[in-house]
Amino acid sequence: METLMLDSLVIRRFRAFRQLQIPRLGRVNLITGKNNVGKSCVLEALWLYARRGSPSLIWQLLGARDESVRPYTRAEGDTEEQTLAIKYLFYGRKDVRESFEAIEIGSLNFPKDLLSITVGWYAVQVGEGGRREFVLLQPEEYHTAENPTLGLRIQVGTQEMSVQRLDWYIERRLTRPPEPKGIQSVFVPADGLDYSQIGSLWDAVALTPLEEDVLASLRIITPEVERVNLVGDQDFGHRRIPTVKIAKQEGPLPLRSLGEGMNRMFGLALALVNAKDGLLLIDEVESGLHYSIQPDLWRLIFQVARRLNVQVFATTHSWDCIAAFQKAAQEDQKDQGLLIRLSEKAGEITATLFDERMLSIATREQIEVR
Repeated sequence: METLMLDSLVIRRFRAFRQLQIPRLGRVNLITGKNNVGKSCVLEALWLYARRGSPSLIWQLLGARDESVRPYTRAEGDTEEQTLAIKYLFYGRKDVRESFEAIEIGSLNFPKDLLSITVGWYAVQVGEGGRREFVLLQPEEYHTAENPTLGLRIQVGTQEMSVQRLDWYIERRLTRPPEPKGIQSVFVPADGLDYSQIGSLWDAVALTPLEEDVLASLRIITPEVERVNLVGDQDFGHRRIPTVKIAKQEGPLPLRSLGEGMNRMFGLALALVNAKDGLLLIDEVESGLHYSIQPDLWRLIFQVARRLNVQVFATTHSWDCIAAFQKAAQEDQKDQGLLIRLSEKAGEITATLFDERMLSIATREQIEVR
């Protein structure tokens, strides 16, 4: 098997996971399990890992779950209270002013690449040349330091990537430190990509050989698709609408006029080809797609992911999706597919792995793996 971005995974003290260990991973990984066992949390952790703990992504993740509140909905002076929303990212949701255990995400076998995210109290000092520096305070210094501030410390292995004040992202200051350089990654939420995301992803592959992979995905549903393009919407400024040319029909059609499945397929294909040499993360991969086309979708994912060196992680609740995944994985004959079932027992979430052989038995015998 070709080298994978992640050969295994450990997630410590992140959201629902005190410690989740997955001893091995495939190129294409399907994550299953009941509600509230952390399927989406795994995708969030992987996205944070790829983005090297990006503070802006942290606040995006909190906002997506209504865990942070935008400044204009709070009374003036409540900035500190809003920064404390970061506790939702940490296992147990403890007050971050008193609990400083680090979130850790990465490979079990390569600690030098382990992402660490910690909150701590810092003092601001002026160094040589008038440059302001953050100095981590010891517990006995919290109450004696002048104007201590909560800061976010991000490390990969032993290398410190950045230390940033939490209130920078609440007060929307213009002078923020640069985002850490990460691994290529694309996240597709359950409700799909928005017009802006679709536009950016399309522009990156239009008029390149990768455009053919996108067309191939649409032809899974509608074989008569000849071309696809994005056109401006005069009523909505910069928004651009995906359109397709269908054989034997004059003029282009809006993609959505062919059904929501076509729109979902377009977004998945764009995300896949744009994740080259990186990670593709898909929440509820089967959303909007009829069961009959899902085997062909998985065949495309297996084929393109291997060719473009993409490692895929997707979640599902659907037995049809699992059966389609198993069928495509078995046909692939490269030992690329792995099903990861999350389950909770006595408050701990664990992972059970099903390789292609085990999954074939499970689907044949109708063994519950959702």
